[in-house]
Amino acid sequence: MADTLKKKQYARPPKTVLEHILDHEIEITGTLLSGVFVAYLVGLPWAEKCLFLSYRLGPNAYTKGYNDIYFIAFWVVAFTFLRAAIMNYVYHPLARLVGVEASKRQRLAEQGFAFTYCTIFWTWGMYIMYNSPYWFNTSYYWIDYPHIFLSTNVKSYYLMQTAFWFQQVYTIHAEKRRKDHVAMVSHHFITITLLVSSYCSNFTRIGNAVLCCTDLADILLSLAKCLKYLNFPTLCDIAFASFALAWPITRHIFFSIIIWATITEPHKYLDMLWEPEKGKYFTPFTQSLYIILFVLLNLIMVYWFTMIVKVVVKVIRGDNAEDTRSDSEDDEEPQAPNGKMKHQ
Repeated sequence: MADTLKKKQYARPPKTVLEHILDHEIEITGTLLSGVFVAYLVGLPWAEKCLFLSYRLGPNAYTKGYNDIYFIAFWVVAFTFLRAAIMNYVYHPLARLVGVEASKRQRLAEQGFAFTYCTIFWTWGMYIMYNSPYWFNTSYYWIDYPHIFLSTNVKSYYLMQTAFWFQQVYTIHAEKRRKDHVAMVSHHFITITLLVSSYCSNFTRIGNAVLCCTDLADILLSLAKCLKYLNFPTLCDIAFASFALAWPITRHIFFSIIIWATITEPHKYLDMLWEPEKGKYFTPFTQSLYIILFVLLNLIMVYWFTMIVKVVVKVIRGDNAEDTRSDSEDDEEPQAPNGKMKHQ
């Protein structure tokens, strides 16, 4: 009788739908991606839209349209698959190989993928911006507007970045919830709104600049967290110090320059007329909307910066860097032998 009661006391609650999805994330997304490739091979037109850019005008020129949604949707699934695969088959084995505690392996894998993604796309974005007329020249955000035609490079980059941020809305609900969950959700929705609206209204130049401003700090923060979980406290502190320096420079100074350019420059170069048939969508009203979204985004980043300052103070006092947004290590999810989270 006592054994029966004990079993009931420690019986696991039934898994939620999300937990079932997480347990079979690679299989589900891999099947969906395979289905798209099979559909393409048998000649279904929607599959081609998923795999290749639409609205090609020439060897390196594209316009925009509703078919771009297929490409974005494909990459939302692809990033979910790649994230799960890289975490489970690269970072979890690495964590076990170097002796990372089981309770920290999932966090290491999450941050490892974030580091991988941000490094690739920040480098790509910087390459685009460096070879553009708006490299350190905000006036070219507006000169020659509307910027209707996009190169293969720019269109691929912008749509894949958009897909990633849609995928991140799923990710922050799939990962263990952090203390700043509300701020994170708000940040993601504002970012998605800015990406989609800037793409549709032909302002991809300024979108590229904003993404490059924000991605660098994410690289350094993910690196610092990985080093922390790998038990390299000194290297972690160096990486975190680099992150704490890069954040205010890129996310507040450079980003504020972009906001100021959006406030003061458009009327110098644009007629500020709403003419969709010409691809022109920038009016005083839409300018105000962009400014409001930029300022809201900046306020969320200021909130996070206060947390960074707290960690810097701890480091100065002799403690190791630790992200105050994350839950304590004692609360981490235990890991299954295959590297996936056990859902309690």
